[in-house]
Formats: sequence, structure tokens, C-alpha cells
Amino acid sequence: MINVDALVSPPTICGFAEVELAHAQMRQHRACRISRCAWKRVAYYTLVRHGRIVPPRLSPRERARLRGIDFPIDTDRALSEGIPELRTLHQVLDGLAQPALPPTSPGNGVEK
Repeated sequence: MINVDALVSPPTICGFAEVELAHAQMRQHRACRISRCAWKRVAYYTLVRHGRIVPPRLSPRERARLRGIDFPIDTDRALSEGIPELRTLHQVLDGLAQPALPPTSPGNGVEK
């Protein structure tokens, strides 16, 4: 039987992870993005867990805004990586601004 109420979370980094190996992996995968490279992601979170790296509290866009620096969007890269177009985001925001419909569920008298 499948438990549909199960909560799935990514595994944590154990206490036995080697910090020096994580440093070496970060150097070797310097050009990789954490979102696309499992080696760099594990190394990064190992260094965070052991207090060697403190993740930034603000995103790069927020840091640029605080310093008055323009943060342009690379639309070619965004489209190639599957990031939605601006008009799609506007449609989503417009939909979120609409009043919510009453919930529909079996037995509450509302037909689907």
C-alpha cells in the first residue's frame, strides 16, 4: 500500500562527510552550477553543515538592488533552460489576483 501522506525530504549530510574532500570537489567543479551538478551540491552542503560556508541571506538580485546595480535578465539562457516567459508570469500573477473559487469536494453540494 502506498502512503500518499508521506513527506519526502532530501537527505542530510552525515557527520562523517570529509571537509577536505568537499573543498577539493568545490575547486574541481568551480565552473559547475549547484543546481545541475550533484558533486558540487553535496560538497557545498557538506561545507555548510560543518560551518565552512555560510549561505548568503539575500539572492544575487536582491544584493544588486541594495547596491543600486542593474541585474539584467539573460533571456536567451532563460528560455533555453525552460524558465517561463514574462507574459506567462504575468498571466500567473493575474490569476492569483482573482478571487478564489469556493472549494469543490464530493458531498458539499457543489457539482464539478
